[in-house]
This record gives sequence, C-alpha cells and structure tokens, in this order.
Amino acid sequence: MSSSRHEPGGRLALFVLICSAALLLPLALPLLQGRVFVYNDLTWFHLPLRHLYQQALWKGDSLLWTPAIFSGLYFHGEGQTGVFHPLHLLLYRTCSLQTAFNLELLANYVAAFTGTWWLLRRLRFDQGPALFGAMLFAFSGFVLLHHHHLNMVAVVAHLPWLLGAADVLIVEDRRWPRKLAFAALALILGSAFLIGFPQAVWWDAIGLAAFAALRAGERGRWLALIAVAGAIVLGVLLGGIQILPSADAVAHSDRAATSADFALSYSLHPLNLVQLWSPLAFIRGAHSVGDYMWLHEFGIYSGAVLPVGLAWVWTRRAALAERRTLITGATVFAALMLWLALGRYAGLASLLTHLPVIGALRAPARYVVLMQFALAILAAVAVEDLVAIHAGRREPAVGRPLLPWLPALLGVATTVGLNGRLLPFGRHIMASVASAAPGVALMAVVTLLVLLAGRRVRWALPVLVLITAADLGAYGIGFVYREPARSIARLMVPVRPASGRPDETYAAAPEGGQYAKNVLVLRGYRLTTGYVGFFPAVRHPIGGERSLQLSGTRWSFTPEGFRRPWPDGVARARLLDEQGQEAAGRLQLTGDRPGYLSASVHVDAPAILAFTERYHQGWSVTANGRPIEPVRVEYDFLGCRVDPGVTQIELHFAPPSFRNGVIVSGAGVLLLAAVLVVWRP
Repeated sequence: MSSSRHEPGGRLALFVLICSAALLLPLALPLLQGRVFVYNDLTWFHLPLRHLYQQALWKGDSLLWTPAIFSGLYFHGEGQTGVFHPLHLLLYRTCSLQTAFNLELLANYVAAFTGTWWLLRRLRFDQGPALFGAMLFAFSGFVLLHHHHLNMVAVVAHLPWLLGAADVLIVEDRRWPRKLAFAALALILGSAFLIGFPQAVWWDAIGLAAFAALRAGERGRWLALIAVAGAIVLGVLLGGIQILPSADAVAHSDRAATSADFALSYSLHPLNLVQLWSPLAFIRGAHSVGDYMWLHEFGIYSGAVLPVGLAWVWTRRAALAERRTLITGATVFAALMLWLALGRYAGLASLLTHLPVIGALRAPARYVVLMQFALAILAAVAVEDLVAIHAGRREPAVGRPLLPWLPALLGVATTVGLNGRLLPFGRHIMASVASAAPGVALMAVVTLLVLLAGRRVRWALPVLVLITAADLGAYGIGFVYREPARSIARLMVPVRPASGRPDETYAAAPEGGQYAKNVLVLRGYRLTTGYVGFFPAVRHPIGGERSLQLSGTRWSFTPEGFRRPWPDGVARARLLDEQGQEAAGRLQLTGDRPGYLSASVHVDAPAILAFTERYHQGWSVTANGRPIEPVRVEYDFLGCRVDPGVTQIELHFAPPSFRNGVIVSGAGVLLLAAVLVVWRP
C-alpha cells in the first residue's frame, strides 16, 4: 500500500519542507557559530537594549527604567524589547545573550511558517500547497528584508495565527474548539501587544478584520463576529501592561506632535511597482523620493511566483469554484494594501492621518506586508490547482493562457523602455539592460513552469518550488547576508570597557560609524545620548553641549570606537540653591541602580538635590521615609527639595501607567477565565 507521501501532493509537501529548511538554515548559522546578525537596528538598537534587559533580569534590577540610554529612559514604555513577554522573559533569563538573541530572531520565521501552514490547512488546502504558502510568507521579501526589525517581524508572525483562531471561532460548531479558539485569539492578540510594536498590531488588526468578514460572509455566520470582537477586546486588555506604558512614553516624546508629513514619510513611490515584474530594474533595488533609500523599506519583491500565481488563478477562476470567494477577497485586499502602501502618492493613506493614534504611524510602504501575505495565499491556490491537475482531479487549462505571461511581458517592456533608456526619465536610477534582464528571464521561466505544470508535465512543479525557494533566498537571505554575522565580542573591538563607579561610565556615542546609537552599552557604558523609537521631548537637545553637561557625560567616543575625556559633565548628584548655583551641604550617593537612587544629605538651608538622571513623572521620592514631590532641574533632569533635618533621600521609578497597565492586564486574565467558565457557545 502506498502512503500519501508517494502521491503527487505528498512528494510536493516533503520537497517544500526541504526547501523551507534550506531557507531557515542560513538564518540559524549564527546560532551555531557563536555569532549574531549585526545589520542596522540589530546592533544600533535591539542587541544593546536586550543586553540591558538581560542584565536587569540577572541582577534583579527594575525592568521599567534604564539609566543607560539618554541618561534615563522609560525602558518598558519604549516597548520594543517586549520586557514582559513570556518568551523574552524565558530566553533572556536562561540563555546567553548571543543564544537568546538568535533564538528570538529564528522564532519569528518558525512562527510565521507554522502559523501560515495551519491557517491554510484550516482553509482545506492539502499539505503541499499549504506548506508552499507558508514558505512564501515566512521567507517573503518583507519579512526577510526587515529581519533587523525584530519586534516588527515578531508581531507580523502573529497574523496567520490570529486568522486561524478566528476561523475556528467562526466556522466550528463544536463547543470546546470554539472556546479554545476564543481564548487563543485573545491570548495571541495580547502576545502581539506585549511584543511592543503597535504599528504591526494595526496591520494584524486590518488582516483579521478583512478575513473575519470574508469567512463570516462565506458561511453566513455574521453573529460569530460578536465572539471574535469579544476576544479582541480581551486581547487588548491582556496587552494593557504594555499598551498603557507605551501610550505614556509616546505622550512624553517627540511623537506626541507628529505631522501628516511625518506620518506619510516612507511612502512607496509608484515607480517601485516595476519591482513586481522586474526585480532587478533599479540600480539600488528600489526608488525613493524625499526619504532615504532604504531597500528594506522600499523593496516590495517577494518572488516571481506571486504575480504569476495571481495571473494564473484569475485565468483558472472558472474551474476553481470552491476558491472564488477567497481569490476575489485576497485580490481586492492585496490591491487595497498596495494602495495604502503608496502613501502620499495615492491618497488613501492620507485619510488615515486624520484618525487618532493611527494617524501618528509612519511609513505607509510597510503595508506591503499585507499585500505579500494575500498574494502568498493566492500562490498557494495556484499550486493547489496545479497539484489537482497533475493528479487528474481537474482538467488542464484550455488553449494557451495569455494572462500568466503578463508579468514577463511587462518585464520586457520595462527592460526595453526604462533600462534600455528609450523613455526620457529614470535614467539615473535604472540599472543597465544586462543587470535587469536576469530578473525578467526569471519571471519568464516561472511563467513557463506554471504553464507546463498546468499541462501535467511531471517535473515542472518540483522545479517551480525549487526555483521559488532559490528566488526567495537570493533576494531575502542575500539581503540578510550583505553584512556578515559577527561575534558580540568581536563587535566591540577596540572599545575599552567601562570601569569604576557608575557615575564614571557616562558617555556620549559618536553621531556616525559602527559605535553610534546604543552600541556602547555592550561595554558597560551609560549613554547620555541614544537611539529609540520614542525620543523624549526635551528642552535641551540631546547630544547638545548643555544636555551633555547636565547628564554628567565623562567620555566622548570617536566613530572608530576610541574614547576621550569630556571634562564638563556635572557630578552625578549635587546640591543647588534656588538660583541653580552650588549650595553648601554634605552629600553622598548611596544607591545608584536602574530605577532606584538614594543619597545621604545634610543641609543648613533649603536646597535642591539634583541628579544627572532624566526626569519622568513616574519617579517617586521619599525624604526620611516621607513622600515628597520630585522637581525638574532645568526641565529635563531629576531633582527634589531637601530641607534642613532631612538625612536620607530615596527615589523609585514606578509610573502610574505601569501600575494601571498591570491592573488592566489582570482584569483581562480574570475576564477571560470567567468567559471560558460561563460561556456556552
């Protein structure tokens, strides 16, 4: 008796799994080699902040505040480390920094792959097409090009899981699967919030709303959307421990007064649509006007099979009766997301700038992730059709379909007109014909393979899978490896480690070079500059001379990593009179840990105890055990009043936004448990 793996679909599933493992392996190599990927925000931002996070976990320090960025930052409120996410707590408490960092990155791709596979299986796809769609999304252009935006990709990886849970809740008749799906939907959404990238949660919400409406309409189960909405509400409550602190951080940052121009920055220029049929058309991979040309923001290619698959399913739509609603819905959704991605060039995204909260989210080009997700599903439909034709369950296409050749024909026209310099624009940004032609040739080869597979040529489908995996790897994995992985120790050569008391470790990072942004915290420095998503709103510009002075800077660094003394920084703690001049008295700093400061003082007249710690209203102060109000020192820095007779000052960072967030999340847990007990679906 032959097993299913010897059938066409079974062999295809095994082959797709092998190709997917081959795509995952290069992402896992740094873990095996004792290295980490270092491109862009991975070393400028994520690795340093996770180092601080791990140190706080290991030493029992506060997870809410760090003195190592900007001379003080609401660390948890900034959000992008996801400090209370269970996976992060487990990884960074139990593993080395290098291991935890790699496992966090790998988890994103595994979650995206398994979630998409499960979703497509829920939609009654066979194993082979379901795994193919999972490969297309997990290793899509967006997900790989944004590998250095760890938490963004992590939230995106929640999308198929959210859709799968919603599908169970809408479609299933049995009580316990619906209950479990309700809980899963709430918990998955709560997990997405805890990761700490609200913009990507918005994308997930768009995808979830569209999919839930599609499935409810297909099955005529509109009332099931009430349960979906209830689970979403509970998911928001579960995420309260991150949502409220992030809202606090935004309210006290320069994001609090964003303009429409800021929100529409990184809009996708329409000329970038050329990438969909000619991936090598541009000299730099993509095109931008007015914004820095980051390929990871403007690169929208995700495999030749996506446009070809789209054309194929519309050619075959009459034969795909059971998939017509999905084909129409996914196509319309992909078109809308592309329209949003065009940002200022198309108008739809401009309307969103008038919405509260959503209007502050920038980079419309990132909506392309939802377009790629929808097209990956359509490509899975195309492969499902090809497998059915191969197995004899469907008849091949009649005649010679022309629509699938449209992407290749557009590629030829682009190569001749733009790359061949026949048209009078784009000459400074378009690649040569020789450089662009291989991308168009790939489009033609993929089209030919789809058509051959549609005529039951046995070898065409596995070759299509192989070329698709190679295409994704060359584009996405190739981008990841533009900057080779390095060991953390090697990354910090030749920076001298910080030593001595904490007040002797305050340093200003260079404005450019390898050691810019937050990297120096890996050597034990507390930075008086820094780089985060939500820059604090300040009076004295961060990095300016007065800010460096008041934040107690002791060192400045060159772009090459060499340090030199910076002599003008004030003492870590000092006594001032009402005019801001040095006051008489005795002062000894007795405690200096993240989120905690203490000092012994003696003054004969009222004075201000001033710290180089940055001010936040979440600081509480006690004088001899009695609460007093903190004060601002030159607006940006922390202080408190000291009266004669006061001998001990203690300061703790415990903002109301965190306390309220804990209450909201706790309420979410209790409500979820109550719903699961009393609800009879």
